[in-house]
Amino acid sequence: MTNKQLAEEILQKVGGKKNINSYSHCSTRLRFNLKDKNSIDKAALERTDGILQVMEVAGQTQVVIGSNVQYVYDELATLLPQGNTSSEKSDGKKKGVFGSALELISSLFTPLIDVLIGAGILKGLLSILTATNLLTDASGTYQILNAAADSLYYFLPIVIAITCSKKLKTNMFVSVTIAGALLYPNLTALYDAGTAITFLGIPVHLTAFKSSVFPIIFAIVLLSFVEKGLKKILPDSIRSRIAPFFSLLIVVPVTIVIFGPLGSMLSDTIANFYMSLYKFNPTIAGGFIGAIAQVLVIFGIHWGLFPIIFSNIEKFGFDTILAVFGPSIIAQSGAAFGVWLKTKDKRLKQIASPAAIMGFFGISEPAIYGITLKYRKAFACAVIGGGIGGAIAGSCGARAMAVAVAAVPTFPAYFGTGFTGFIIAYFGAFLISAVLTYFVGFNDSMIPESERYDAKGTVTPVASSIENNGAIAMKFYSPADGNVVPLTEVSDQAFSSEALGKGIAVKPTNGTIVSPIAGTVSAVYPTAHAYGIKGNNNEEILVHIGIDTVKLEGKYFTPNVKTNDIVMPGDLLATIELDKIIEAGYDPTVMVIDTADSSKRNVTLLAKNTVHAKDDLVLIESI
Repeated sequence: MTNKQLAEEILQKVGGKKNINSYSHCSTRLRFNLKDKNSIDKAALERTDGILQVMEVAGQTQVVIGSNVQYVYDELATLLPQGNTSSEKSDGKKKGVFGSALELISSLFTPLIDVLIGAGILKGLLSILTATNLLTDASGTYQILNAAADSLYYFLPIVIAITCSKKLKTNMFVSVTIAGALLYPNLTALYDAGTAITFLGIPVHLTAFKSSVFPIIFAIVLLSFVEKGLKKILPDSIRSRIAPFFSLLIVVPVTIVIFGPLGSMLSDTIANFYMSLYKFNPTIAGGFIGAIAQVLVIFGIHWGLFPIIFSNIEKFGFDTILAVFGPSIIAQSGAAFGVWLKTKDKRLKQIASPAAIMGFFGISEPAIYGITLKYRKAFACAVIGGGIGGAIAGSCGARAMAVAVAAVPTFPAYFGTGFTGFIIAYFGAFLISAVLTYFVGFNDSMIPESERYDAKGTVTPVASSIENNGAIAMKFYSPADGNVVPLTEVSDQAFSSEALGKGIAVKPTNGTIVSPIAGTVSAVYPTAHAYGIKGNNNEEILVHIGIDTVKLEGKYFTPNVKTNDIVMPGDLLATIELDKIIEAGYDPTVMVIDTADSSKRNVTLLAKNTVHAKDDLVLIESI
């Protein structure tokens, strides 16, 4: 399935454009604020190829996709520009202060994570080059590269002003101007010189706004209220020209006089509180965060740590949370690797191997949602490994010099105090989780019957089974969302006469076509409108999409499998452009045919009327 097709499927199954108030994304998931959560077809979403899980967190509907999420988001944006989303209120359920704050923080930092990591790697490399005397901090080369690495942190209030403005729908240019005022050189010089100033006779306690987080958030929140108030007061004819004047006049002084000291105090309090806990016992602190970190990821609330991380770097010049958080990420990969080593199931190996690899790039969701949560003992083993790794990193004083989620490419950002201990903690967490999972966290008996393969990669008896007398009973699952049509009623005599074999048909309501049985793909027709699948007992199944659609010569059909691929019920076979096929004058009905001698088969319908993909559809038994 292409990114565009996946975006279309998601848009349809979350209730369409009218049901979306707003949406955003983080490094692995799409986040929707919906008007009516009852309109979501969650089961169909989770069956969609490319989606790992769907969950409700802090009032948001989160669709977990993985590292490909940015490209799916881009396609979604072409279908549904943010300006066209519904402005109506959601389903009326209050998110609460915590939920609203968490949603705001998440929306501010998730767009920045990639550039934060890039800048962090560059800062780490500069630390290594200066420590090894390959560069001096007085050289022009260092100064230029340091400007590239440090600019994001220095001008962080401006960057956050942009993301916060998008979230709160304020005037972005006014928002950026407010942030620029906080970093204005004359004010910065007064702060550096310790000069006392007043505003309208009120003493001003100047603070450093570079790299700060809280003052600009407070400022844009205030701006959102000011702009709403001005909208009610000022006539439309002059508002666009006059409103920015009042916004700057009100928000900039309030931010410098009140929010600056308040934000500084809040940052200092948070940073000092965390460091006091860390200094009390860094091993316990590290072990605790390493153990619970991925639980926070599951619920999407790990973003709440980022203001603390920025506060630590702003106040102390380094952060230890990221260092003890890192082992929890790779621990999930270790558990996935343990499953890969232990299982004899070919399909599970195919899932586990990329999930294990992605952890080394700082992404744990494929391992969590694809492997460890499904086999819960494996998740527990990863929690233990992450906790031990976090404890080791804490005891060594490991730290990050910049905001860079722990991954092999970001190791330079952790260079310095405790770096050796961090490396030991990181790979130790991987090995501990892998070993624990291999010996106690997983075995093939945990695999659901409907998903099993034997060591040779052939399908175990799921879609078909052999009785003691040699009779065969095959269950077909629905190949699509749609309406059930008895095979004898389709509009093609070759199928309706059952000359090709007995089976069933579904008239699809969307373009996703999935496998109705477990087996091996034996044929993919060049026109992509038909697929042969060989089951466990060598039965041959034909999935034929549409009547006479061979005449389209592959137009509007996109295959997702090739010959010799192993498929399970519900695995994507192809996507079709349903509307265009109908517009071209073709019947899109999907036929599923057992191509054996029809005189030796008996058909029992298991569903009538409407079905969803992978629902029980028909039982075909030998006579």
